Amino acid sequence: MEMKFKSHKGYAEVDLKDTSPSFANALRRIMLTEIALSAIDEVRITENNSALQDEILTHRIGLIPVKGDGEFRLKVEGPLPVVSANLQPIKGDAQIDNMDIPIVELLENQMIDLTCSTRTGTGKEHAKWQAAVVGYQYKNPNSIKMTIESCSTLPEDELLKRSLAILKNKAQEFKEAVSKYKSL
Repeated sequence: MEMKFKSHKGYAEVDLKDTSPSFANALRRIMLTEIALSAIDEVRITENNSALQDEILTHRIGLIPVKGDGEFRLKVEGPLPVVSANLQPIKGDAQIDNMDIPIVELLENQMIDLTCSTRTGTGKEHAKWQAAVVGYQYKNPNSIKMTIESCSTLPEDELLKRSLAILKNKAQEFKEAVSKYKSL
């Protein structure tokens, strides 16, 4: 099998030669569900009289990509557009790379006061831990083009490396499990 990686602004392409759709799909599924990431998981709301219900506000904040583990505080009063930059780290090494992600627009006399903490998880648990959006297409019977767009703090080349490592580990575990039955 031959693999060529090409990075573009906002996404990457991987040309796979002499492989099967099952291999491409295995990589795709791993990128979607099995790469461990940090995300805001627990939100403790003290005050929220914004247009968003507590559950919707919590969901939106949970989808903001974060690096590291720790806690954030969000204390803002309107009128102003609330964005990811308004989340201030208060504990640990957690950080947000994209400071322009919209959360909610606060009007006059509206306020949000909350703290939140991160946890590591995978896309199998919740979409907030999904590392990428991945698709592939057949160019011809022996060639597959895969497109990877990160929706996390990891770049596309790192997503591919981690996916290949996870797939290699799964193949090794499978090989060891099967070898136990050869002797029967």
